[in-house]
Amino acid sequence: MVGATIAVGSVGFAVNFVALAWSRAAPLRFVSPFHYYTPGDALADGTVPWVAFGVLAGAGLAGLAAAFVLLARRDLAP
Repeated sequence: MVGATIAVGSVGFAVNFVALAWSRAAPLRFVSPFHYYTPGDALADGTVPWVAFGVLAGAGLAGLAAAFVLLARRDLAP
């Protein structure tokens, strides 16, 4: 499970990097969560970017729900 998390993070970062560096891949930047994490914008504008916050919160909740579903059948000690 930790390996899958590392793989998703690595691929997300790589997709964001390629999308920023190569104009033909620019639409792929919306697939990566790294596109939505922009703390500098919140500091510069003085407001919270609610759309980006919603996307990140939704992705976090989806990951949490997936973890409960995937780990529910595991034989883990209480």
